[in-house]
Amino acid sequence: MWKYLLVLGLSFAADPIAPHWPNTFTQTFNETFWSPSYGKQVTNGTYYYDWTTQNTRVDRANGRFDPMCGLNGFKILVNSPCTLYTVGGNRYIYYPDDPYCCWCCSDQTHCGSLYPTWMDNGTFLGTTTKNGVPAYWWNKEGSQPNYYYETAATDPSKRVMLGIFEVPSDEKNFNSNIVYSVPNGIFNLPSICVPSNVCPEASICTQLREAGNKTTSDH
Repeated sequence: MWKYLLVLGLSFAADPIAPHWPNTFTQTFNETFWSPSYGKQVTNGTYYYDWTTQNTRVDRANGRFDPMCGLNGFKILVNSPCTLYTVGGNRYIYYPDDPYCCWCCSDQTHCGSLYPTWMDNGTFLGTTTKNGVPAYWWNKEGSQPNYYYETAATDPSKRVMLGIFEVPSDEKNFNSNIVYSVPNGIFNLPSICVPSNVCPEASICTQLREAGNKTTSDH
């Protein structure tokens, strides 16, 4: 009997199934950046995701403090909207106010869209409150801890992403009013977004390409 009770207790203590993104969604977010050089900065944006085409688009009202939008040549000095397109295996950085667009990197150098299962092998940290609602709290280690928050539900398909915190400098809080579709044409690239227009040498894209090529050659 004690053995049965022990097994029953362990079953209640089991971690939830890992998060799994829906194949298609649109979700707005508020984002906060922290840095010793510029302090606290905030912006807002929209995340468009379609795994059926493996395309992603991230719009920011001000991209200056995002590492990819901001650490891109002279753009580090400019407050301006920025869109990251990941389309057809390529990532582009687009600034609609200029307009200006450059090719950053490709899925061959780890710049593709996230897999719906990208949180597999993440560590469950427990339950908490996020954006005023009960939430599951996870960590997926990369070059830094990546905290992931979602609504609490047994079935991963019933959960909604609430936040991603790339510790210690970038936190997105997502609106729980998720839409399970994307607008028609949302991944259509501006005509100036072409692979031949490579982002400046003084760009985080250069680091990503070099790191990706090194990783590829090492394997």
